[in-house]
Amino acid sequence: MTARTQLTAIGRLCYFNGVVGLQRSPLQLAAVFLTPVSFVFFLRLVSQPQYFVYGVIGGVLFTVLFAGNGMLNDCAYLRLERQLQQVFVASPMRPISYVLGMALSQLVYDAPALALFVAILAFVQPIPAGGFLALAGIVLLVWLWATSLGFLMSTFFRTQREIWPVATLVFSTLAILPPIFYPLAVIPEQFRWVAFLAPSTFGSQLAAQAVGLGPTPPVQPAALGDPFVQLAALIGLTLLFALAAARLARWREP
Repeated sequence: MTARTQLTAIGRLCYFNGVVGLQRSPLQLAAVFLTPVSFVFFLRLVSQPQYFVYGVIGGVLFTVLFAGNGMLNDCAYLRLERQLQQVFVASPMRPISYVLGMALSQLVYDAPALALFVAILAFVQPIPAGGFLALAGIVLLVWLWATSLGFLMSTFFRTQREIWPVATLVFSTLAILPPIFYPLAVIPEQFRWVAFLAPSTFGSQLAAQAVGLGPTPPVQPAALGDPFVQLAALIGLTLLFALAAARLARWREP
């Protein structure tokens, strides 16, 4: 298949799994909105007002992180229940085209929630020039590594009963425990380095700086607080997850 044909295949797969799926089950939008909106609403009630903006940033990042959860569920379901992945294996469609098509389909579900949170963010926080562009780049990187991880994990399931608990555990841990909905500063300084064990922390710190919330609070080692180090780490982790998905994913059934 030519590059143009591959792009067409990506678009059609995105339409099939995203647009058609949403048309047939529009209530899935509620599922995308429900969890991050609930967190933001709860934080608005119980936390100090200055922390609300962190909750909104968390809503943005949570939404794209859970694209990985959707990727895992959809890819595993289509492979195990429908055997659809085997159809693509037998076709001229390349594995990378399949992954991109499925990943883009997750954005179809996430786009309304992303638009809502970005609009709220612009309302509650004066964002400097270039801040939206920087935030878009961070969201793109988080989406890429989350969907790469989701696809990689999806290829190792053998029964559908395993999918939901594992997917929820992994992506809830990555999206809730690290400082995404709350500032890193609330963690005692001697333990802040632990938060950076989660890739999502690099994204949350960069997003906070992109919208003008100031630098990362003191952390040891000090290099973790450097935005250039954080960006390099986020890019490196994205490439690592993408490479792992390309090399380790079980594209063909054994």
